[in-house]
Amino acid sequence: MRKSQDVAVTLPERDVGNALLNTLSREGRRLFLAQCTLVPLAIGDALSEAGKIQRFAYFPSSGMISLSAQISGHPYLEIALLGRESMLGASLALGGQTSELRACVLSAGWAWRIGVQPFRAALASSSALRALVYGAAVHSCTQFAHAVPCMRFHLLQERLALWLLQAQDRSGGVLLSFTHQQLANTLGVQRSAVTLAAGKLQRMGFIQYVRGEVHITSREGLEGAACECYARGWRV
Repeated sequence: MRKSQDVAVTLPERDVGNALLNTLSREGRRLFLAQCTLVPLAIGDALSEAGKIQRFAYFPSSGMISLSAQISGHPYLEIALLGRESMLGASLALGGQTSELRACVLSAGWAWRIGVQPFRAALASSSALRALVYGAAVHSCTQFAHAVPCMRFHLLQERLALWLLQAQDRSGGVLLSFTHQQLANTLGVQRSAVTLAAGKLQRMGFIQYVRGEVHITSREGLEGAACECYARGWRV
């Protein structure tokens, strides 16, 4: 696990990038962030490993983090995607010590990082913080509950549309930089299958894909092409 450099920052008055922390009162946010460090998230950084002790909780202000599981003999398979709308490490608030999933940075950005003990102390002293962290935990459980049936029963074209919508929600832009191989690894399929699915979405006029860049040309069309999971639990 690579170590990120700590960055000294002046705390912003209102928007700190993370939607959860932005819901705290100005004073509550100030007190909490005084215990955090703003760290860069570099593509490929492993923030936690399955079966290992979690040392930190993260509140992303930008970038995307992929949560994935692995069965022996098989590559990692993404279970959920999170970004500035959520946090990594909500299970720590429920007494968890280790993670069942691997958390890896998929798109570069920044995050507010806090150690386990200061995090739990902050939770104990703030009902508002507890409420938002518990809410994040519930949202994660909702995503996990939909993940398996989605992978088993929904068409790849629907799942790809779902994933692109999630990525756009977290990036805030219409241009996404992902190769077909990266998308294939994320969705747990062959690269050729992603190429076919992306080609269908492109012919329908919902996306344009050129040299590792996906441009979403019709958000409404992509929502119509996605499986029901987006509306049921994965919409930000």
